Amino acid sequence: MTTSQGSLFEQTPSQPRLVRREAITDEGLKHFQDAYPGKTISKQDLFYYVYGILHSPEYRERYADTLRKELPRIPRVKTYKAFKAFSDAGRRLGEMHVNFDSQPIYEGVKVDYGKGPLTPEAFRVEKMKYGKGKDKSILHYNDRITVTAIPLEAYDYVVNGKS
Repeated sequence: MTTSQGSLFEQTPSQPRLVRREAITDEGLKHFQDAYPGKTISKQDLFYYVYGILHSPEYRERYADTLRKELPRIPRVKTYKAFKAFSDAGRRLGEMHVNFDSQPIYEGVKVDYGKGPLTPEAFRVEKMKYGKGKDKSILHYNDRITVTAIPLEAYDYVVNGKS
């Protein structure tokens, strides 16, 4: 695989090795470092700040019209404390997004896998349905798997327009 910056992999005699390429320029980092003199800000801190800002409901609401027409612009917040809060939140959120499949199940939620061995076919989804009367605390994943005791707050978390 190649990019405009070159290969993503460095070839070695034994096998290719993934190489990390920074997407944040030195100028972009300096722009934020200048806003908070005397504070140490790394490219990783800035990456997670951007991740936190882009997932902020306040940012999305405030710039909704602009975001429909053009690429997002990343504002500098007034204080380093606010910068750090967005960076820390972005870091935690990024960790959850990257490792979503290893996150603990919400306390109280139950998953009934039905009877018999769990084969790959057992996880096939035809059409998911809520419980009777559109009870959102119950989700029928398929004819075999049912999730119950889902807290209604779970539906407040939206990814790509779906809860």
